[in-house]
Amino acid sequence: MTLRKPLGGALAALSLWSAAVSVTPAAADTIASKIEAQGEMTYLKVAGLRQAVRNELLTIQAEVANDNEGQQTLYYRFRWLDADGFSVWDDEAWKPLLFHGKGRQVIQAVAPTPRATDFRLVVQSPENSTAPASTW
Repeated sequence: MTLRKPLGGALAALSLWSAAVSVTPAAADTIASKIEAQGEMTYLKVAGLRQAVRNELLTIQAEVANDNEGQQTLYYRFRWLDADGFSVWDDEAWKPLLFHGKGRQVIQAVAPTPRATDFRLVVQSPENSTAPASTW
């Protein structure tokens, strides 16, 4: 098992990782470099992000928080990249995730191929975005 570089966040309290994997948080600007927001999202924010390699596959865990009292829907998908930033897999379908007021949820994903050594989490939320919603 190879440990990949950690990405910052508030996931330290979550016990979703096995004891064999030790991941420490890093700076918030590192999180921003992994997120592609389609439109400026006002209420939904990626609060934490981690990555590790398990069984030769990149594994991602992202915590998303809703800062609003109301219900919000997040649409997300992952772009899987190689070390040079080239795509190594077809675009995934958009996945919806419903958030209740002030709620937090964890998104987990595993790369579809060992060639994926990097990723981008692409997110959008038409309910709280300043940009027009795209077609999925």
